[in-house]
Parts: sequence; structure tokens; C-alpha cells
Amino acid sequence: MNAYGSYSMRLAINAPYSCPRGSELEAFTRETARWLCRIDRNTLVFSPGAVSGIDESNIVLTSEARGTLLPAIGYFNSLMFNNTILPYQLAWHKADVLFCPAAEFPFVDILPMAVMIHGLEPLFNPEGYGLEGDYFKTAIGHLNRHGVRVLVGSKFLRDQLLKNSGVNPSNIDIIAQGLDTLAYRPAPSGPRKDFMARLKISSPYILCVEPGASRETVIAAFNAIKTRIAHTLLIISQDSGRSVSTDRIRYLSGVHPDDMPLIFSYADICVEAATAANILKAMASGTSVIAANTGALPEFVSDAAALFDPADAALLGKLILTALKNRTLKNEMAIKGLRYAQRFSWEKTAEDIYNSCINAYNASYNIKLNK
Repeated sequence: MNAYGSYSMRLAINAPYSCPRGSELEAFTRETARWLCRIDRNTLVFSPGAVSGIDESNIVLTSEARGTLLPAIGYFNSLMFNNTILPYQLAWHKADVLFCPAAEFPFVDILPMAVMIHGLEPLFNPEGYGLEGDYFKTAIGHLNRHGVRVLVGSKFLRDQLLKNSGVNPSNIDIIAQGLDTLAYRPAPSGPRKDFMARLKISSPYILCVEPGASRETVIAAFNAIKTRIAHTLLIISQDSGRSVSTDRIRYLSGVHPDDMPLIFSYADICVEAATAANILKAMASGTSVIAANTGALPEFVSDAAALFDPADAALLGKLILTALKNRTLKNEMAIKGLRYAQRFSWEKTAEDIYNSCINAYNASYNIKLNK
């Protein structure tokens, strides 16, 4: 038995999203894989390429199934790999348990598994996901198999899953959100001027990252108060390239991940309407946060952020103005957020995942002993 309570368990990770491209899913897979390899040096990572921070002896190279320009071909490649090649390779490498995202969940019953669900959007918006959405929906239907632990990032997502699937509540584990505490922290003021000039960002600024459906609310709130403040609104989004910047509203797309820590840190306020990950990044960077009161976001702010209704631009404008005019309040929010964010790390996330893998493995092992 090892230090985590399993009997010579060999963990395998199906990690097609491990190579850096910038999405939160890729960051999650890459960072948890790194830490899982540190927790257990026998861990195998099935990846289309080398992963920084993981020894090449832990990598099992796979084809780049999602590298094609044709989504249907990428879907077919993933389907074939997950359900034919992967089971063979898992047996060849003598893996005992598999960790994977739901989108890469094998339908064949091969090993105990821990399956990570990051969201249920493919169920609620199937037309936006095509064949990949069909795969996800089928995967959800297979989660009640014996030996499968289902991992989610929030109580909100757990409740959504219970309402929209037949998953046994006792098989669901809530996994802590990860955070790179070395990258995201209050930045020194020295590099600020050159950094802002390089990215052509005007200072001071209010930051909003991937606002999604709340974009118009954020813009309306800013426009209502902009004559009373000196700030620029900086919106960073993958589709910002289609938006036209003005003298007070700046859109950025294609931002390099290495630039994001300073962008978060140098902002006066971060307005977040989409992801818990961005809330924690802003808090860890020492930036005050105003977050939407929808979905799982309220779970991740504690009392360290103000909340707004994504449909209420007037309220959001009032909250932004109050924080900017009341420096004491703004600093208190920043300090609370900084302390709160210190509870999170990729190491803690990986430990939670590893424990779930152990539970899946031990449950299956006990069943086999009792047969």
C-alpha cells in the first residue's frame, strides 16, 4: 500500500488537451497531469506531444486526434482512439485506473476511472458542439458504470449533473479549482510601464475576461459611468478580433498566457461573469473582483468579492463606481481576495483527483476480491 492508501496502483491520464493552446481545459489537464506525476512517479500521460514539467518517461505519445481542420474527422479519430487504441495501450502498460475528461471517456469497460466534467454545455447547447456534443451526451449516459468516479468543480455543477443524468450522488466528488500560485500574485510596479506600452493598454483600466453573454451588460455599465472615472475598459476574449476598440474600450484577443498574470495584477478591478478560474487569478494577483451571481461563481468568491446580476447594468455600474471611489473598500476587497485565493493550488487539485482515483481503484479491487 502506498502513502495514499492504494495497492501498487498505476494511474494513467488520457490527456489530449495537455499541449498548450490557451484554453482553461488545456491548462487544467496540463497542470493536473504535472502534479499527478509528482505525486506518483509511475503515472502515465497519454498525450499528443511532450508536456513541459513532465519527464518523457511518463509520456505515451498519441496521434493528434483533434489537430485536423475538419471537426468530423477529429471526432472520429477521438472515438476510435478512446475505444480501440487506448484500451490496448492501457493493457500493454499495465495501468490500473484511468483519469480523463468526459469528452475523452472510453465507452468500453476497461478500467476503474475518474472522469472530470468541466461543464454541461454540450447537453444544453448541442447544436454548438456537433458530433462532439453527441459523444459527450453518450458519455454522460455511461457514467453510472461500476468503478467510475465522477469529478466536478462545484456544488452547482454537481446539482446540474444530478438533474440531467442518472449518476449516483455517492459517486460524485467535488474537486477544488486549481491555481498557479507562482504565476498569479501581486506584480511589482517596475515592469508596468513597458508592459502596458507593449500591449498598448491604457492605464488605469477595468478588466473583463471572456464576458460571454454578459458583454453588453458590462459595456453598458461602463458607458454609464465613464465620464466619472479615468479608466479604460479592457475586454479580453477569443472573439475580440471582431470588435472595434474605441478611445475608452479596448478589445484584445490572442493574448499570450504568459502575459495574463500581469494583466490581472495591473487592473484596478476585474469584472468576471464566466469562470471561477478567472476570479481566483484576479484575487491571487491582488485585484478587487466584482463577479456575476450566476452558476457556480458565488461558490468561489466567499465574502471576498461583490456580486452583480448579469442583466442589471445599473447595479454593476454602481458597484464599479463605489469600489473606485472608495479606495479603503477596494483595498479591503483585494486583501480578502488575496487571502482567499491562497487556499487554492494545482497541487491541492491533483491530490483531490488522486484520492478519487484511489477510491475508484479500491472499490473495483474490493469487488474483485469478493467475487
